[in-house]
Amino acid sequence: MKLATLFEEGNLTGPDINIPERAVLHILVLDFDTLACEETSASGFSSRGCRVLTNAHKEVGKTIGLRLAGFDQMIKGRVKEVLDSEILVSFEFANSTIVEKRRERRRKVSIPALVSGRGSQDGVRCEIIDASQSGCRLASRRLEKLPKDIYLQIPGLDMPVTGEIVWRSPEFAGVKLIWQFSNGQEFNHKSLRSAERVERKSSAQERRDASGFGVRRKSAPN
Repeated sequence: MKLATLFEEGNLTGPDINIPERAVLHILVLDFDTLACEETSASGFSSRGCRVLTNAHKEVGKTIGLRLAGFDQMIKGRVKEVLDSEILVSFEFANSTIVEKRRERRRKVSIPALVSGRGSQDGVRCEIIDASQSGCRLASRRLEKLPKDIYLQIPGLDMPVTGEIVWRSPEFAGVKLIWQFSNGQEFNHKSLRSAERVERKSSAQERRDASGFGVRRKSAPN
């Protein structure tokens, strides 16, 4: 049975994803509620979604970001079903910017991060002390020097997150996070030879070498 038949019919639309059905791809999963990254693998790709190996995301309906090795943008996904050691994720390509109507809950976190102006090479080390899908709060004594438009570098995510400072004090700043996602068109044009190489490799170390992320990160349990 193809994975597409496991997902409910709905308004989700997407392009034909040119990923081999048996491919196992190295991915990063970003939890928008806590800004935590998990390094794991995904399989069973279709135009509607995929399977993700994880024990970390057990909430049906939860929105997550998927970062595939070799691609420039994240995919917006939603947990559709929770299995023993993996989840079924549906892709949401129709809207490239995350929009959530449900009430958000700020979660206390402690994440070291680097924040800089979008046109600057100089960064300020800070700590993310609470987070939600739409924003976070930073703590540092150097935040007053930053411009309104920023990039936030989060550990485990090898791409900067675009942000906008909406308020600040001498030691804290509130940041609106602007998540941009793939519309799926890049899957029609980008070569997936690297994905096929990952599928043929047997050891976890070999998969890390071929991932394209370049940084070793936390992997999902076997």
